[in-house]
Amino acid sequence: MARRMWVVLAVLGLLAAGCTSDSDGGDAGGDTTTTAAATEEAAGTGSCDEADPATCLLPWPNDRFTRADPSTSTGRRLDLPADGMPANVEGAPIDPAEWDRNDGFAPASSLITVVPGVDPVRSGLPPVTDIGASLDDDSALVLVDATTGDRVAAWAELDANAEDPAKQALLVQPAAALAEGHRFVVGLRDLVDGTGAEIDPSPAFAERVEAPDAEAAFVLEALEAAGVDRTSLDVAWGFTVGSADSISGRLRSMWSEARAGLGDDGAPPFEVTSDEASGAARIVQGTFEAPKYLTGDGGPGTVLANDGDPDGIPTADGTMTVDFFCTLPAAATAEEPAGTIIYGHGLLGTRQQTLDIGLVGASAGISFCGLDYLGMSAADVGPIVESFSDLSEFRTVPDRLQQGHLTFLLLGRLLRSPDGFASDPAFQDAEGRPTIDTDQVALLGASQGGILGGVASSLTDDWTQVILAVPGLGYNLLLRRSIDFDEFFPQVEANYPDELDQTLVLDLLEQLWQRGENAGYAQHLTRDPFEGVPAKHVLLLEAFGDHQVANVSTEKLARTLQIGRRAPTLAEGRSADVEPFWGIEPIELPSEGSGLVMWDFGTPTPPTENLPNRGGDDPHGKLSDVPEALALVLSFVQDATIIDVCGGDPCSSPG
Repeated sequence: MARRMWVVLAVLGLLAAGCTSDSDGGDAGGDTTTTAAATEEAAGTGSCDEADPATCLLPWPNDRFTRADPSTSTGRRLDLPADGMPANVEGAPIDPAEWDRNDGFAPASSLITVVPGVDPVRSGLPPVTDIGASLDDDSALVLVDATTGDRVAAWAELDANAEDPAKQALLVQPAAALAEGHRFVVGLRDLVDGTGAEIDPSPAFAERVEAPDAEAAFVLEALEAAGVDRTSLDVAWGFTVGSADSISGRLRSMWSEARAGLGDDGAPPFEVTSDEASGAARIVQGTFEAPKYLTGDGGPGTVLANDGDPDGIPTADGTMTVDFFCTLPAAATAEEPAGTIIYGHGLLGTRQQTLDIGLVGASAGISFCGLDYLGMSAADVGPIVESFSDLSEFRTVPDRLQQGHLTFLLLGRLLRSPDGFASDPAFQDAEGRPTIDTDQVALLGASQGGILGGVASSLTDDWTQVILAVPGLGYNLLLRRSIDFDEFFPQVEANYPDELDQTLVLDLLEQLWQRGENAGYAQHLTRDPFEGVPAKHVLLLEAFGDHQVANVSTEKLARTLQIGRRAPTLAEGRSADVEPFWGIEPIELPSEGSGLVMWDFGTPTPPTENLPNRGGDDPHGKLSDVPEALALVLSFVQDATIIDVCGGDPCSSPG
């Protein structure tokens, strides 16, 4: 029992390390080729949509910013108007070329429009505190999956960051990531201002209702099928979500090629460069070779070598050297080998964050191995900040991230393969027998590692247990609600001073970021797995009132994974929601599989606007101090079982 608690302490210590900043088979979805062809006359214009005159790219996302392309899985490809893209202070608009490779919009897209003077409360728009109201027959917001005909839950909110009412966006946030390859239609109806007076639609939209073109006809008919009178609409539009081929196809191609090059049970070439004793641990560092799919030397600021492919599938160009950092129990033996947890570090961190927890873990008989998250590591800070002056250059972040995820996948091979680490004296006893257990590998990502950790996990068969601590989905939803963005937003604001542009660019960035974060892969993590890959067991750990990763993002991830939650989840009165944890059903414990566990440290209830929680103490990294949480994590690491460690009460601890 003592050894079990040591293991617990080791695992949750890792959460603390990951939660702090250093400065955190699927098919292509429904067939939308028919609808793409039906709207071909409207798509492909590469021009603005006059239905929302506030700025060119509204309403967003929008199939009027696409063109027909029968070579893609959706039958579309983005065609963003070059002269309508947000421009920086130098007058240079964002170059849409990289965006235009997508065959649809991001599953985690925010739906954006401007409705001057709208009062969300008087209009009856469903707020974040009452997501279920969006499915009511009389909801002022109607979001429809036009591929299936189903209503889709969402909430609406005015951008609380805007000071100019003319630049204040109305944001519609789907409650879960939208189905890949599906076509969606959104309508806003019977809106009123602060006096209760009806708001008139724009002249362009009113004309579209009276004399619809093919695109408008599709939108209006889909809404009428959902019970919406077209004359009640103030604005409505449609959009197509990108296919799995478009979103994750680059990384899946990279991994498929790399895995084929290794053979059924092979591992990449590696070299141990140091093996040092440190108390109960040995610190083993080294390098391995990974296929290089990046330009140049693959360092910070580089991009995928895919200029010759319209779909962005990159070509390998030699190899690049990847540094690894492992801590091993000095007492591990061939008879009692150490299992390994792959560590995903925190915000813009490094592989060296493994050290502190590794020293503790060594006493527990656990090894840890970590890598830098290329694209979002300490080495990438410079290029990230530089890209804020011209967001055309932002693609280096998701491009390097995809190479980084490939290295995590290869690390899994090194830990599982008999030709990997187990074949080296640094991972063996004096008789040459492995002291690491090649059958026991798991992944734990915390904070940034929790936002990224679902990516490699969705593609591998080398581990099945995944713990994502204080995680999220969709940086476009996260950033405005995170205190971590305080450090970076001034750079965005200085270069893109228009408030409406600031709202748009976050969602534009998500269209690329999705290729390297949970939003583009979560639909294949616990269900609908990619071909040849097992579904994973996933434990989500949430801290109520989190200042860095907002609860709404963690819960959006849970709904996307379609997992349940430990109940009772929060004490009565703590949540501001009409129905707390809407769409995340209670599960009976103990439970084998996946689930969400909330922990309450007494932090004030988070704001209901798209603002960070700044009240009280930040609970983001506090789980490491809670023995009961440690026991919960240990149980899950060992056998994917979620146990009740809170005696049937909501899980809470003093702040």
